[in-house]
Amino acid sequence: MHPIKTLFSALMFSIFKINFQLQLAFRICSVFILTIFLTDIAAGQTVKENNKNNLAADSSKNRYEIGVSGGVSLNQFTKGQPHTSLNTGYTAGLSVNYKLFKNISVQLEVNSLQQGGRMLRFIDDTSIGLPESFETKNVTNSSYVLNSIEIPFLINYTFKIKPTWAPSIYVGGSYAHTYNVTENYQKTGDLLPGEDIIVTASDSRNVTSSFNGGRINLIFGANIKLPLTSRLLLLIDMRYLEGLTSAIDNYSYMNKVGFGSNLRTNSFLSKIGIILPIR
Repeated sequence: MHPIKTLFSALMFSIFKINFQLQLAFRICSVFILTIFLTDIAAGQTVKENNKNNLAADSSKNRYEIGVSGGVSLNQFTKGQPHTSLNTGYTAGLSVNYKLFKNISVQLEVNSLQQGGRMLRFIDDTSIGLPESFETKNVTNSSYVLNSIEIPFLINYTFKIKPTWAPSIYVGGSYAHTYNVTENYQKTGDLLPGEDIIVTASDSRNVTSSFNGGRINLIFGANIKLPLTSRLLLLIDMRYLEGLTSAIDNYSYMNKVGFGSNLRTNSFLSKIGIILPIR
């Protein structure tokens, strides 16, 4: 073969070989860079996921918490008059919690709340000259449901036993605005004057005007927040509401002027809810 052709062939082969090596090196570098990039993304996602898990796993580290909860209320009027007993209602609402210090936080809530209780009245209007009838002489057993919008403000102290077990106790107060009061009653008495025919009639009526529109309550209670998911906490809450101002003034179980007293309503609440921690 001619020497020039041989040299040309060798040169072309060398160029092709160098080009192939450059392409291979470029591909290897690309794969290496892509691997590092994907590894970094995966590591970042792991850190984020761990941070999310920590939000629920250690609620004591959260600066803000918002929540929704609901439950039942067990209610009774105070003993200013005899023959009072319990009734039940419900409560549901929203809450915002802000951590002030390591173990201390404040909480503001807006709740729909049912309070009230049962009362027994002995009515005898024949003593004031009215003719005897079922309406003027009877025994009335009433259950009063006070439907209110309640705004509590609470101070919480949290005991950090471990990250997933941090119960709290709290104390505070609330203002309750009563917008509706329903009386569900049973009246028992003689159907006709002079006849020994005793009957019982049941009904309900609106008695909002008979009750005070606003009340102040003292609150103390306890709760615990447990991990539910990577982002949410399960709230278990129990509290007692002590009425500081009266729900109804000058109430008399004998339905007589001058024999009445001011009654307050007290409640025990048991609630469960969902809490969303926010750093």
